[in-house]
Amino acid sequence: MSAPRPAEADRPPQGSKKVAEPHFLERLPLRLWFVCALLLLAAVAAVVLKPTQILKDKNLDLATLIPERIGDWVIDPSIVPIKPTPDVQANLDAIYDQIVARTYVDSRGRQMMLSVAYGGDQSDALKAHRQEVCYAAQGFSIKALSHGHMKFGASMIPVTRMHAVMRNRSEPVTYWFTMGDSVVLSRVERLLVQVGYGLRGQVPDGMLVRVSSINPNPAQAWVEQEEFVAAMATSLGNRANRLIGKGV
Repeated sequence: MSAPRPAEADRPPQGSKKVAEPHFLERLPLRLWFVCALLLLAAVAAVVLKPTQILKDKNLDLATLIPERIGDWVIDPSIVPIKPTPDVQANLDAIYDQIVARTYVDSRGRQMMLSVAYGGDQSDALKAHRQEVCYAAQGFSIKALSHGHMKFGASMIPVTRMHAVMRNRSEPVTYWFTMGDSVVLSRVERLLVQVGYGLRGQVPDGMLVRVSSINPNPAQAWVEQEEFVAAMATSLGNRANRLIGKGV
């Protein structure tokens, strides 16, 4: 028997049905559908529910909450963090109600820069911005960006780590965000929290906690930053939960 001609080889067997190609919407990943559904739900909640109760903590005073001594670290007044550019500063003023920025130094001469910012309104217009974007806007290159977990008191919290570089300045960074009573990492997590509060007619507050140091060795810096964060949780005692969204 001779081999079938190409036209015959491509012809489906008699009695068989041609299978239609799936619509492009059917090929979208399930995760993308989930994100789209969340965005739609958040938009509907914002328009229909119109949250009016802003959960701003009027009793919070960051300058008092953050201790001047953290374990072996004390405030080093000789070091001042780099000031943001005017446009970035305007963004900060719109997002946050309070900002505390300090540099600490321990008995071994290791310095840690701590920034804690609080915003009483984490609505669509005033969501805390990601620090890699903030640093890039100030001229830094982000050489490494990763997500992990860090122990803070009795809790394990999700954190973002990055290595920001500008000319000879090497600044490894660890930071986390809170929204309402949760530490949030991804866009999806933020949307879930926002929708949950929106369904109750509430607008959550939020906080940014950032620890950084000048160190050419990022791996070493992140270990030292974790040590500093652990000391901060111990120094805060029962007030530590305020920095991870709890105890509101």
